[in-house]
Amino acid sequence: MSAMTEIVDREAIRARARAVRLATCKHWRGALAQPPCAAGVDLVERAGPRRMVGWGLRIPCCDAPEPAFVCERKDTPTLEQVEARERDMHESFGRALAVMAAIPADKAVSRGEVPCPQCGGPVHWERSPVNGHVRAACVAGCVSFIQ
Repeated sequence: MSAMTEIVDREAIRARARAVRLATCKHWRGALAQPPCAAGVDLVERAGPRRMVGWGLRIPCCDAPEPAFVCERKDTPTLEQVEARERDMHESFGRALAVMAAIPADKAVSRGEVPCPQCGGPVHWERSPVNGHVRAACVAGCVSFIQ
């Protein structure tokens, strides 16, 4: 094995990601979301400004090692809820890949319609003339993405 070859333990990565999801509050909307969180807790007011170095390590939402406060509204998902969300994400990604595969590879074609892999209805898509990325959405809401 050369020095440039790296062995990736995908199962360890998946296990760590699942552990993070199990420890993350259901009300967490992300570090850039405007306060308050979905449970009404103003994280900036209680943990300090987001520009503060280590701010993400001070909030209890994501299993901080030394949180600035104890959140009385923290509500973490169950293993079943995390597994259901993982299945939903996997299925959603599969639908997006199916749509991408159905879109013509010819970059001269800039927009069109392909059948939805979920409902069979139309998925309208368009390709950006700037970078070639695709935006697509099923009229019934089964699949939508921006590349």
